[in-house]
Amino acid sequence: MRNAAYLFQYHLFPRVDTYSLGAAGSPRLNYEWLSEIPFLLGFDAWGLQGLLALYFTVFMLIYSGVYYRSCRAGADYKSASLTTLLAILLGVVSIGPRVLLFGWLCMVGLLLVLDHFQRTGKGLWLLPLLFALWVNLHGSWIFGLAVLGLTIAAGLLEGEWGLVVARRWSAQELKKLLLALAASLAALFVNPFGYTLVRYPFDFLFRQQTNMQHVQEWQSVDFGRLSGKMALIMIFALLAAALFSRQKWKLNEVLLMAFALGAALVHVRFLFFAGLIVAPILAQRLKLFPPYRRERDQPWLNACVMAAIVGAMIFLFPSAAYLQRKVDADFPTAALKFMQEQHLNGRIFNEYAWGGYMEWYAPDLKPLIDTRTDIFIYNGVFDDYLRVAGNDHSFQILDRYKIDYVLLPPKRQLIYLLEQSPAWRPIYTDKVAALFERVPGSDAMAKP
Repeated sequence: MRNAAYLFQYHLFPRVDTYSLGAAGSPRLNYEWLSEIPFLLGFDAWGLQGLLALYFTVFMLIYSGVYYRSCRAGADYKSASLTTLLAILLGVVSIGPRVLLFGWLCMVGLLLVLDHFQRTGKGLWLLPLLFALWVNLHGSWIFGLAVLGLTIAAGLLEGEWGLVVARRWSAQELKKLLLALAASLAALFVNPFGYTLVRYPFDFLFRQQTNMQHVQEWQSVDFGRLSGKMALIMIFALLAAALFSRQKWKLNEVLLMAFALGAALVHVRFLFFAGLIVAPILAQRLKLFPPYRRERDQPWLNACVMAAIVGAMIFLFPSAAYLQRKVDADFPTAALKFMQEQHLNGRIFNEYAWGGYMEWYAPDLKPLIDTRTDIFIYNGVFDDYLRVAGNDHSFQILDRYKIDYVLLPPKRQLIYLLEQSPAWRPIYTDKVAALFERVPGSDAMAKP
């Protein structure tokens, strides 16, 4: 929202960081700029409720697309509902009011266009427009190119291998697909940053290994967690469908499932993507419910149930006060208010996840780090943050950055060390945050 506000105020994209202490003046790329604008507009219109309403709307569009694709693939409504629910549970690991939702919404749009083309031979003209939008919304466009490429590759073969079948594209179909691919690649450069924005996903892959090693979403699937258990359910469901369903598998389905499952198992973040791909493929093979019988429909009862659900959603929509309480339970609202009231203005070592919150609600207080991890990896600040958090020469690093204040959750290991050090004193604490100040004139390296 700071980025979007800057764009509206100055009609320019921020090119260097002005929000933080740890990356002040560093070059930066606002690679998700278009996704940030709706969040600012929602917040300006309706505060925290506006953010929630935007999130819920995009969420509903994504999974309505999954449900629709499941039905068009031949699944009955109950099976489509069940697999859509599975897709939602797989996506829980990264569901929230985040810009990545716009990327996955584009993925659903891509899949709908490809489905329509395979049925009618039309609609590919939408793909360049979609990719021109997608590259400005989120870096997941590279997954879109992979899906498009695998779809094209699957139609280069024709044959039958057990339950797997492939149909070769006609010359006209292949020409349309290759033209759409070329036009989509060209459309990626329709952005304010040119080739730099197109290069960013590759930059992330090769230059941001620290991010992938330490941020939980980039870890491999942990089968002891809920997300891992849902991944196992999906895998077993696919195995059961392969064993007990005699329905043929299209080669493009096999390739897309292999790609999606591989990405999801290596990086838990992509369980969301796997749900979008697998749910419609699985839904058409489920035979868990009796066949649909129109004569048993109860239209008025159905209408009443749906109206009751919609009414409950409106009535139970969280109030602004409730949402603020949720924010206050996780972020240092009271601690920041204390710092502003006391006119504290120094160099702050902060909790990683609090940086963006501080930059929005207390822009006069500069945090050391925030969750725009890339720029802090490039200059080494992220590595130093991890060392401090892991008690690896913590005092030396705090001294090197000339840190005046430390703002962290009370149960962090560093808080215990500061409590024992004569160089630091607590000046504020509550259930959410503890604030320590360097004692003036003390030995910064003094230890108990």
